[in-house]
Formats: sequence, structure tokens, C-alpha cells
Amino acid sequence: MDDIEEFIFANYLVDDTKKRDLEDLFYAYQSPALRNTFVDDPGVAALYMLTKGRSIMGVMEKIIRQNLDVFNDVESVVDFGGGPGTFLFALSKFKTLSKYTNVEQSDAFIGVMNVLVEEFLSSSIPHVHVDSISGNYLELESQKIPANDLCVFSYTFCEGDNSLAGLSGLVENSKMFLIIEPGTPSGFNNIIQARDKLIEEGFSAIAPCTASNGFCPLRDSNSDWCHFIERLDRSRVQKHLIKGELGYEDEKYSYLLMSKYPIHSPARLRRSGGDGKRIISRPDITKYSVSFDVCSEKDGHIVVKKRENKGKFKIMKKSIRGDLYSS
Repeated sequence: MDDIEEFIFANYLVDDTKKRDLEDLFYAYQSPALRNTFVDDPGVAALYMLTKGRSIMGVMEKIIRQNLDVFNDVESVVDFGGGPGTFLFALSKFKTLSKYTNVEQSDAFIGVMNVLVEEFLSSSIPHVHVDSISGNYLELESQKIPANDLCVFSYTFCEGDNSLAGLSGLVENSKMFLIIEPGTPSGFNNIIQARDKLIEEGFSAIAPCTASNGFCPLRDSNSDWCHFIERLDRSRVQKHLIKGELGYEDEKYSYLLMSKYPIHSPARLRRSGGDGKRIISRPDITKYSVSFDVCSEKDGHIVVKKRENKGKFKIMKKSIRGDLYSS
């Protein structure tokens, strides 16, 4: 990201007005249904890439890394509301796509994406073919969406009312589906609604769910929801732009990865069949035991006792919410 930082500061005007516009945008994101989150200034779009875009890319990279056996098979992506192409740049750290299509209504975001692609990705061999569709994805007819291995909705549904409308048509030409939302009760509710719709369309969950048959142990919880936390380093520029004091931030997120077809990779098979359950609570660690909840339709609470298995206890002392627990 440092190279992109340097490039943006060298090629886009960064002044106090742009910084204030960026602050207004972040304020609007707190209540997107009430405030305007549309970005029409290339300078603000570029600064977004260095701030919120950087954090979102960190989350994307964590999800990709945890499911690399799945993403390695992805050659074409349609990114709904992809902003300045954050998913493209995140995935490019792991592999080169054949085709990436960004469905984005902000021409400013599309412009910044195209400039960054030309500077950082076009010289790679093989290089990705990058395309864009300018417009609101809610108004897009399904026949205009290219067939793809993966469609992505990253921090998209949280930006407006009725944003899940027409989801079935949007994923009609997709083999897999990824949604990332803020790690809030509202974000998790969007995840659950999308999950229900896609199960009806024949999709099955790959991650983070490890319970079977569409069961979700947190669906009806009044005190918790399925979310995870990724600690991300802040660059000096990012701290300056967001007026942050800490050298890091904890990005809370919820996500869902689904597929129309069975995943047959060896790594995926090793984690199936009841082995490898997602930890969905903060582990309670004492001198003698580690206890936590897992995503399972039965035996959802696990206690690892030191006196019974010192090796397992030592490993689980380092576990965090979102890790896989193998019995």
C-alpha cells in the first residue's frame, strides 16, 4: 500500500478541502440511509482508498488468506459497488485474475481504479482485464451482468435501504458469492437475509459457517452476532487523514462466502465432516481452561482443560474469535 500512497499524493490534489470532504463522507457512513455517501470528486475517491479502502483491503486479505484454496480457483469477478477496486487489489496480492468487472455508480471511484490499475497491475504478465459498468447495481438487468466465478458485495448492502432487492437476479450468473459487512448487528442481519435468499437459489455456505443444514447458532441471539475483528496497522498518512491517535485499528466485520457447487479441494475436505468448527465467541481463558462457543448445530460450547490436554490447551490459549477449532 505504501507505493499506492506515494502515487496518490504525487498525482492527486490533497488539501484541507479534500480532507474536510473525506470527514463528511465518514460521518455520512454512520447513517448512510439519512446522509449522502455518493463520491463525485476524484481527489476524495483517492483519499478514500488510503483510509477506509486500506482497512477494507486488510479485511479482504484476511478472508482470502483463510480461504485461499477457494480463491485460487477464481478467474473472473463481478464486484457490485466495488468503489476504487479494493477487492481487485486485495486479491492481486495472492493471484492474477483473468477478468474483473466493477459495477459502480461513482465515476470518480471508477476513474481512480483505472489509474491505479494502469500504474500497478497492467505491467504484470499475465495481467487482468479490468472493466466497469457505471450505474446503480439495484437497477442493473441480470442479462447485462457477465458470467463470473465470484460476485462480491463489500460494504455495499449497508449503504442503503432495500439494497438486498433483486439479489437473486444479480447472482444468477455467478458460481460463488462473497458479502462483507460492518461487524454490527445491522451488518449481520444483512448477512442472514442474503444467506436465506441464496440458500433458496441453491447456494451453500463455505465460510465462516461450519454448522450444517443452514443452521446459525447466533441467528436469534439477543446478546451477540457473528462478527470478527482484524487488527490493522495504520500508516502515518492514514493516521493523519482520519485524525487517529493509535498506530492501529480494530476493524470489526461480518462476512459470508457461498458456492453453487461443491468445493473439492483437499484443504476444504480436511475441514469438513464435523472437524474444524468456527469459534464464534471471545475465548474465556483462565490458568486452567479455555472455553468458547463454536458454529455447530450441537455441542456448541467447548471447554479445553489444561489437565486433560496440555498441548491443546497451549494452542487454544492463543486462539481468537474466527479461528477454526479442530477436535
